[in-house]
Amino acid sequence: MASTSNVNSGFEQFGLKLYQDIVKTNPNGTNDNTFISPVSIALAISMCAAGARQNTLDQMLKGFGSKSADELNHTAQQVMKVILSVANAELTGLKLANRLYAQQDYQIRHEYLSCLKQYYSTDLKLIDFKKNSEKALNDINGWVEDQTNHLIKNLLTLDNVRSDTSLILVNCIYFKGTWQDRFDEKTVKHATFTSENGTQSTIPLMFQTRIYAYNDNSTLQAQIAHIPYKSSNNNNFVLTIVLPKQGVRLTDIEKKLEDGQLLKQALTNESRQELNLYLPKFKMECLFDLNLTMKNLGMTDAFGIGVADFSGIEPTGELVISKVIHKAFINVNEYGSEAAAATAVLVVFGSSPSSHRSKAVEFKCDRPFLFMIREAKHDITLFAGRYAKPPES
Repeated sequence: MASTSNVNSGFEQFGLKLYQDIVKTNPNGTNDNTFISPVSIALAISMCAAGARQNTLDQMLKGFGSKSADELNHTAQQVMKVILSVANAELTGLKLANRLYAQQDYQIRHEYLSCLKQYYSTDLKLIDFKKNSEKALNDINGWVEDQTNHLIKNLLTLDNVRSDTSLILVNCIYFKGTWQDRFDEKTVKHATFTSENGTQSTIPLMFQTRIYAYNDNSTLQAQIAHIPYKSSNNNNFVLTIVLPKQGVRLTDIEKKLEDGQLLKQALTNESRQELNLYLPKFKMECLFDLNLTMKNLGMTDAFGIGVADFSGIEPTGELVISKVIHKAFINVNEYGSEAAAATAVLVVFGSSPSSHRSKAVEFKCDRPFLFMIREAKHDITLFAGRYAKPPES
């Protein structure tokens, strides 16, 4: 989740801190799976920050490492531009969409709407939360499901969407990529997966021998492989796997990755290596309430009644974030990967490659590992997760 470009460095560092906090605060501990879209969360929070003022804005900017709201808006605009321009040129399915749902009689500053349109291509949808919150809920969930190819269903519930809701900022992202070299269904074999707590399970492992971009990283004590999706130009989209070496705990590697520069170096120092690759087939879905994580990243004022300042959205400045909800799904199989995520921010009134050919290295994901779907040329992390145990089917 590091960056080689100044364009998205703030988003990537935000995503790294976000991921680490979600893992640390998981009530089920480090033996649980995690899957998120850092860029989806970053865009949703950035849209909200565009209307923040005073200390509320300062805290949100600090979370991104941005110096000003203008800088953060331009970063978001450039990240979206890169993702969509690359997607249009590639043989992948990728959609990115933002929408603002607002109470129909609510007075929103014209400057805020113009900002969202200019930098985030955000659509405005007027809706009646007060008189029919259930219809509002169905409209929002229906739009999210359409934008994510029906992978993200029921993002919000009536517990989230209430009659006192003023506005909801939503981001959706969808990705579908076919492997450059498909796995043969006949090679899928069942194998034993050992979790960090010693629990053993049987999982389906796909297998193939190919040359991949690879890094045997001694600092992390991990093997790193980049599995390309079919593309027309430079293998832009890859599934990156960070596999701890035998006897090394995934949690120890995650702790080392708190140093963002270390991850940056690990993802860029690569060579071409023939691998005997064993990769699990799996589906994973995760739902997170990110309120605590946002506060842990220093964005406390945005959630405080009488403290939050979103006067850039509406004149009274009495708005406050009530919930940040994120849901993500991924399916990895012989053909490729399909992933989607959606983030909703609910706001209410408070009162150098080597040509050397060596022996194939075994890369067997039969123990916990990290994985990321990345746009490799500009190093933008679309999705990131940890496979700690076989997901429930």
